[in-house]
Amino acid sequence: MRTNEQLIQLRPQIQKENGESNDLERFQNEVLRPILKFQNDLFQIEWWQSGHFEFIQSIENPSSKRSTLSTFLAKNPMLFNRYVGMACGLFTDAEFKFYLSQKPLVDKRIKELLITRFLSYQA
Repeated sequence: MRTNEQLIQLRPQIQKENGESNDLERFQNEVLRPILKFQNDLFQIEWWQSGHFEFIQSIENPSSKRSTLSTFLAKNPMLFNRYVGMACGLFTDAEFKFYLSQKPLVDKRIKELLITRFLSYQA
């Protein structure tokens, strides 16, 4: 059986942004960012399997690349939900309750963090 302490210990230490002004920002910086960093290799494996990575990487304009990626995730909710599940599986009980209470806002933050992460991958 997993414990909340075990889940937290799995997370890498990251530089946290100072001056968070609300619970959602704290959740992003203390929970989401470390979990996404921890799961990065799995996200990359899944991303490479989708077959769209090369096309998106070939787009020169950074704004167009971000927009195309955002549209791709919006049009493929099963894929996006898989990414969300890969993150949620590492939440503590309290974090999951918070997630459920703020699901649309947290999902939006997960999407933006994933897009930033994907755009940093090198082909």
